[in-house]
Amino acid sequence: MKKSAIDPNTLIKAGISLAGLFIVYKLLQKTGLLPTAASNQAAQNLQQLESSNYWNYNDFLAKAPGGHALLTQAGAAAYVDDLWNATSWYSDDEEQIYGVFRAMKTQSQIAALAKRFNQLKAQDLYGYLKNYLNEEELLTVKKIIDQKPKYFA
Repeated sequence: MKKSAIDPNTLIKAGISLAGLFIVYKLLQKTGLLPTAASNQAAQNLQQLESSNYWNYNDFLAKAPGGHALLTQAGAAAYVDDLWNATSWYSDDEEQIYGVFRAMKTQSQIAALAKRFNQLKAQDLYGYLKNYLNEEELLTVKKIIDQKPKYFA
């Protein structure tokens, strides 16, 4: 009876090939050519931020219960100016942008800010932020907003 033996050289070659493929896989993930779990989660969070209903301020505010606190026109205009002045073609003040969102007590105030921003600057607030902030900075804005209650502080 003939015993079938696996050639040790074949096993070594297979092991080296698998190790090489694994290294290439990790390099592709690090360079961003292959998505990672973290990048997939970040993309999902950005999609959630973009589709959040407070950017659609007319709908969001129309569904708001009575008695919720909004911003005054002057207060909202001051925050709009803070956001506008925090960005420029050569440098952005992300902390000033975060500060505006931290100052909001509720998501309904963010919706009121988005509405006032559109009225004063004729631009969508989320589109404006997306133009100046990178993905990581947008996710920071999302984390700040997610901590806010919808209507009542």
